[in-house]
Amino acid sequence: MPNIHTPAATGILLAGGRSRRMGHDKASMILDGQSLLQRAATALSAVVEEIVIVGAPGAVLPAVNAPCPLVHVEDPVEGEGPLVGIARGLEAARAPLAVVVGVDLPFLQPALLRLLLERLSAGIESGVRWVLPIADERAQPLCSAMARDALTILRARIEAGDRAPMAVADVLHATRLAEEDWRAADPDGLSFLDVDTPEDVAAALAWLGRGE
Repeated sequence: MPNIHTPAATGILLAGGRSRRMGHDKASMILDGQSLLQRAATALSAVVEEIVIVGAPGAVLPAVNAPCPLVHVEDPVEGEGPLVGIARGLEAARAPLAVVVGVDLPFLQPALLRLLLERLSAGIESGVRWVLPIADERAQPLCSAMARDALTILRARIEAGDRAPMAVADVLHATRLAEEDWRAADPDGLSFLDVDTPEDVAAALAWLGRGE
């Protein structure tokens, strides 16, 4: 559970993606004895007061245990992209701030998620509505923190047909968190290691000491 110094927040866990390269739902994939959905929920529960799991329409997701309330919602239409999923999560969120993560990030570090929330909370009065860490020279929208009141802007962009996550960065006055600013919270950058291919899974297992 979050500590008294962590801003009140909802975790938005995007679990609607189906990997064509993996051949099945990412959320149900097992890594080190746990589904990817469970691993992400466990990391989130260390820093948020509730978790909103956003799944594909009609999807059957694996069971999840967490010490905080879990809310299950569905994307309105399958395959519309992460911005639609983020908006759906914000609609269901109760807290003013949210941590947004993708289900295919099996090594999320609570210290990094907490840092994102702290930076977002500190920037709210100056208009910041999104904090985006930079890893491997790229912004990471699926491991970020966003204000709930950004929902109005997301809806407008979605209705206009502009569904690329980074399309809303400027209008949300996004703060980009450079690597030197987050490395103390996640020295090895583990939070950004995703699993999209069988080779990624093998690498993750090897990192866990389970690979052959």
